[in-house]
Amino acid sequence: MFIKDLVYFKKLVLLTILFIYLVILAGGIVRSTGSGMGCPDWPKCFGKWIPPTNISELPSNYKDKFKVGNHFIADFNAFKTWVEYTNRLLGAVLGIIVLVSFVYSFKFLKTNHICFLLSLGILLLTGFQGWIGAKVVSSNLENYMITIHMFIAILILVLALLLLRWTDSSVAFISSSIFSNILLILSLLTFVQILFGSQVRQEVDSISLRYNESSRHLWIGELSGLFTFHKVIAVIVLVLNSVFSFYFVREYSSNKLVTKLVLIFLACLFIEYLFGVIMVNFAIPFYTQPFHLMLSTLVFGLQFYVWLNLIPIKTFKVVDNLNLGSI
Repeated sequence: MFIKDLVYFKKLVLLTILFIYLVILAGGIVRSTGSGMGCPDWPKCFGKWIPPTNISELPSNYKDKFKVGNHFIADFNAFKTWVEYTNRLLGAVLGIIVLVSFVYSFKFLKTNHICFLLSLGILLLTGFQGWIGAKVVSSNLENYMITIHMFIAILILVLALLLLRWTDSSVAFISSSIFSNILLILSLLTFVQILFGSQVRQEVDSISLRYNESSRHLWIGELSGLFTFHKVIAVIVLVLNSVFSFYFVREYSSNKLVTKLVLIFLACLFIEYLFGVIMVNFAIPFYTQPFHLMLSTLVFGLQFYVWLNLIPIKTFKVVDNLNLGSI
């Protein structure tokens, strides 16, 4: 029974991680399409649980009725409304999965309280993230609120990956203090780069509003020195991770799974960098922005998870005496 419970719990954790990335991708699409205020109220959308599809479904004074503070909302756009609403729905599904996982974690409370505490932390942070999401809307998309929103999403991802590693006995532990220290630094550098990218993205959003989302070819030229710094760090991150991956794979080629994860995050890093190059040289196509963001968080997640396999970490006491390699 214990093994079966562990299998189900691990699937819930994996589902949590999947929806974290889906929410991050959806959030990127919301921002790249300028749909952040597609629903000017929260948790409803134009006062409805199912958003309108046509302006005829709204009262004539809807701009005044649903204004945020002293800011009147833009003309109704069904596409932007449903993009934002889809993002909220994915967030709601994530919340349900997190809640179910937390309830399920009670099964392991006596076996190992760490899993319970990590599940509780994910639940609390997800609830806090929902509250922050409401504040993002009520603040009319204040830049600093959006960065905080991204920061919390990464924290939730970190806890979910910790929980996955804690329950995953199928990945062999590699004892390597040198590689683990280097990868930890690289992971932190990626994390900082994501935050800098979020700041650059805020500048892009502000410029987009000034140009009424047109004349995209002019946006890059109006970015501050922060954008230059972001580009320089991107090259450094790419070079350092390439060198690390080369030596790591050469040293641990016998560990197929972990080396495969390293090669995957390196490939994602190159694709992410390619999206960045496309944005700079082709007037920031809207479709590149969300994938650039998601790939950066995917790189961070893979780096962090590989790092967890390079450091000693306790697992379930019962698992230590069981062969769960098939889980």
